[in-house]
Amino acid sequence: MREITKVRVVTRGFVIDILAKVKNAFGMRLNKYEDMISKAKEEIWEELKKEKVTLKWFRYEMSQLTNGAMVIMLYGEAK
Repeated sequence: MREITKVRVVTRGFVIDILAKVKNAFGMRLNKYEDMISKAKEEIWEELKKEKVTLKWFRYEMSQLTNGAMVIMLYGEAK
């Protein structure tokens, strides 16, 4: 069994935060945040592909850090 962990830390921007607060107040989707998360997940998968790692199973964990940063972690077991 070989455990795999990949981590990305992403941060939000000042302008994006202001727009997100307005959109959130109206119950709108926060597209910029969705894009940021999707991009980080894609980068993790690209890195795994480069390393020729195939996963038997995996999970994502996403947690907010201080000052608007977010950590996105993929962990699992390689085949």
